[in-house]
Amino acid sequence: MKKKRNEISQRAKYLNEESTFVDVHNHMMFEFAIRKALGEKNIFDTHYAPKLREGKINVIATSVGANSPCLCNLTDDLEFGCFEQIDMLRCEEKISNTFRICTNVKEIEKTLAEDKIAVLLAFEGARALEGRYGEESLVMLRTFYELGLRVNCICGAARTAFADGMGEAIADGGLTTFGVKLIEEMNRIGMLIDLTHMNDRSFFDSLEVSNKPVIVSHIGVQKICKNPNNLSDERIKAIGRNKGVIGLEMVKTEIKYKAEETGERVTFDDVVDHIDHISSLIGPEHVGIGLDFDNFDLVHNIHRAMCPFPGSIEGFYTGIPKGDHMLDDPKNISKAYVIADYLVRRGYSDKEIKGILGKNLMRVFKEAIG
Repeated sequence: MKKKRNEISQRAKYLNEESTFVDVHNHMMFEFAIRKALGEKNIFDTHYAPKLREGKINVIATSVGANSPCLCNLTDDLEFGCFEQIDMLRCEEKISNTFRICTNVKEIEKTLAEDKIAVLLAFEGARALEGRYGEESLVMLRTFYELGLRVNCICGAARTAFADGMGEAIADGGLTTFGVKLIEEMNRIGMLIDLTHMNDRSFFDSLEVSNKPVIVSHIGVQKICKNPNNLSDERIKAIGRNKGVIGLEMVKTEIKYKAEETGERVTFDDVVDHIDHISSLIGPEHVGIGLDFDNFDLVHNIHRAMCPFPGSIEGFYTGIPKGDHMLDDPKNISKAYVIADYLVRRGYSDKEIKGILGKNLMRVFKEAIG
C-alpha cells in the first residue's frame, strides 16, 4: 500500500520537533485585516496559531505593508495603511496567548521557550519609507523601526525612490543615492535587507553597499524554472559571497512555470530541485523557507481579490492565474511539516535540514538584526 504523504517518517517528525522552523515571508495580514473589519476578536489565536502549530512553524516574518494598496489595508495612503496593520497586530498581541512580536534574536528565543510563536514585522516594498516628496529623509525608516519593523523588502514590481524592481528591467535603473542611504541606515540600526523582486542592477548594487548578510525571502531559481522573477546563477553566487540566505516558496509559478495553468501537479519535491541547485552552487547553509502563502479561507487569489486592477501589481499587468497557484503538497501552511520529510527523502542530513528549516535564517537574523 502506497504511503500517504501525511504519514511522514519518524526522522522527519523528530526534525520538526527539534527545529526552529522559520517562514520568512508570511501573508496572513491579507486575511487578518478582513477579519478585523468584520469585527472578529482573538484572530491570531483562532485562525493562525492552530495552522502554524500544526505545520510546526514557530517563527514568521509577516508583511504589514508594501508598495501596493493590497498590502496596506487597501488604501492608497500607504503609510497609514502600514500603521493600521501594525496597530491591529499590536492590539491583538496584548490579548493573545499564542504569539509575541519580536525585534531581536533574544526575544525570539525567549518567545519560543515560552511555547509561543515569534512574529517579525516585514515590508514587501519600501515605498512607505520614502517620506515627503523631494526630500531624502530617513525619518520614516527610523519611525517604522521603532514600531518594530525588522525586515524590509526594498522593491516590489516597480520603481521606488530607492531602486528599481523587476518591472523596470528595461530601464536598467539601479540603486539610487537615496537607496544607498537607506541600506547603510538599515545596516546601522539593525534591519534585515530583502532583495526579492529587484532587477539585476539594483540587486548587485545593494549587495555592494550592504556590509551585512541579506535575504531573498521568497523565490525560485531560473536554472530549474525560467520565470524571469527567479534567481540567476550569478545572483545565487552573489548571495553566497554575502553569506545571505535564499527563501524557497510554495507558489507554483516560481517552481514550475505556468503549472497553475496546465494543471500539472507540483509538490515540495519540485522545490527541492531548486534547493539542490542552490546547494550545488553555494551550499545548503544559504537556503531557508519563505512560503509566500496567500490562499486563506477569505482570500484565494491575491491577483483577483485585492489588487486595484485585477491581475496587476503596482501598475504592471502580471495576469490572473487560471488555476490554483499554491503547491499541491503542502497545500496549506498547516501542512508545512511535510517539508522535512521531502528533504529527508532527498538525502539531506539532519544538520542541513535544521539549517534549511530555520537555523540558517536565525544566523542571518543574529548578524543583521541583533
